[in-house]
Amino acid sequence: MSIVKITKKEKLDTLLARITLRLGKKPTQQEVLDFCVELGAEHFEELLMKLNPGPKLDDEKINRIINMSKELVDVPWEPIAKGKGLNDEDHDIYTH
Repeated sequence: MSIVKITKKEKLDTLLARITLRLGKKPTQQEVLDFCVELGAEHFEELLMKLNPGPKLDDEKINRIINMSKELVDVPWEPIAKGKGLNDEDHDIYTH
């Protein structure tokens, strides 16, 4: 057993209170954290998305990128010179 510092202690307390109300008995913090670890293992991809959500692409932005790629399909590609900025769409695609 090891000691873990929790930065969201208030959220853990609220979760414990909600569980207690629903179950009619109070689980220990250790029990709740153990089950949270199990849930994280079972839903690993969702956990990764919570830890690193990545770029936010909405339908409008996706359509703009698709339309731009269709317009530029015949343009020869040249590497971007180091130090030059990227537009928003490029930044989302290449830096995340």
